[in-house]
Amino acid sequence: MVLAHSKSLLRLAASAQICNKLQVRHALPSSAHQYMVSSNRKWPVCLQKFSTKTYISISETQQSDLNITSAKQESEILCTKFSDGTSGEFPYCWLRDNCQCSQCYDHKSFTRRLVLDDWNENDHPISIQLDGGGVIVNWESGHISHYEAKWLQERAFTPTSRSIKRQELALQKELWGPDVAIKSFEYNAVLNDDKVLLEWLINMEKTGVTVIKNTPRKPQASFSIVNKVGFIKPTHYGTHYPIRNKIGANSLAYTDSRLGMHNDLPYYNYVPGIIFLHCITQFTGPGGENDLADGFWVAKYLQQNHPEEYKTLTETGVYFWNKGSALVAQETTEFYKLLNIPMIVLDKEGKPIRVNNSQLRDSYLDIPVEKVKPWYNALRLYNKVMEQESTRLKLNNGEILVMDNTRLLHGRTAYDGAVGERYMDQVYLDWDEALSRRRVLQEKYGSCYS
Repeated sequence: MVLAHSKSLLRLAASAQICNKLQVRHALPSSAHQYMVSSNRKWPVCLQKFSTKTYISISETQQSDLNITSAKQESEILCTKFSDGTSGEFPYCWLRDNCQCSQCYDHKSFTRRLVLDDWNENDHPISIQLDGGGVIVNWESGHISHYEAKWLQERAFTPTSRSIKRQELALQKELWGPDVAIKSFEYNAVLNDDKVLLEWLINMEKTGVTVIKNTPRKPQASFSIVNKVGFIKPTHYGTHYPIRNKIGANSLAYTDSRLGMHNDLPYYNYVPGIIFLHCITQFTGPGGENDLADGFWVAKYLQQNHPEEYKTLTETGVYFWNKGSALVAQETTEFYKLLNIPMIVLDKEGKPIRVNNSQLRDSYLDIPVEKVKPWYNALRLYNKVMEQESTRLKLNNGEILVMDNTRLLHGRTAYDGAVGERYMDQVYLDWDEALSRRRVLQEKYGSCYS
């Protein structure tokens, strides 16, 4: 390094202490894990003033047996072959955006340091070389990136790699009809054994319904399981809901009347994901049973057998609402919830991701008059199929019926509240928390739990 640059180097070295332990060197690094990066870029600020090239030490990452056996530059893509016989293609724009050096990526927070205007969208490699099982890319901008073989293979744009990531995102659903055998779990085992907790979470995600047995018969006993997974989902009814026959009830759930097939709170855009219905005291006479139907099974049946009605149910928005005042201290004083949403909500691939149905439908319909009758025909068919494809159970004291509220439709048969008591305690959990806990436990115990 020439003497003219000595003052700049001293200033750069001083600034390096706050830039991820940047190490200024006068010669090429001897370690294969030290790479040259261009300092004339927007980030970090301490490097903006200097056009000299510096060297940064990158901590050695976990090595694997997988290697890159060849790497070839195409016009816009890096083509690689791996030692297990697989291959991958990686666009340069993606590679540059996902550089793993400490200047570009914070490995402690798993966060990209770069913002898009930190790098040139047309930056291309001037050379590539295989190193330590991975590949080094020398960019036109002067930046140098290193990518491990295993890291690249996991992110390859192949059907296999993409499918594996989708399974991490969400497990494959197992649809069911009236002959379903609902899996049960022991309360203490779910609460105290993480492997059982994981098995229960997986069953919930796949089937949408389980029963937890031998729960203490006291209010809020289900809180322990919810808190083991994540956090309670509050609504305008509070954090939990003692469901029993009440005089002057502000919800049909707080009566002894029959409840049609429904999901809870469909007027929420971010609907509660999982329902915990804890049976503290079951009504001993006839009535008080729960009817359950898999809404995704119902949707599939309609799509295959009644495509026009299915199309109507997926395209027609319906107003769901709830309006009222609090009856107990934990409830919101006044509330007015309103949402317009189809009965069957599809994802970008045309698969159901949420079903809705409730007696809390508003009388407003935001559709042309000529579509009203066809919509009612579709709605009637929708409910008929729910009933015929449902199963019925009556909870025992100390059991929790756990339901996927985005998928499961449930109802209740009427009972005589003047003769005896039916006392349920209910609480909600968001799916984001349940999915997060499932992924954490799968990383801990392995993919055999899936």
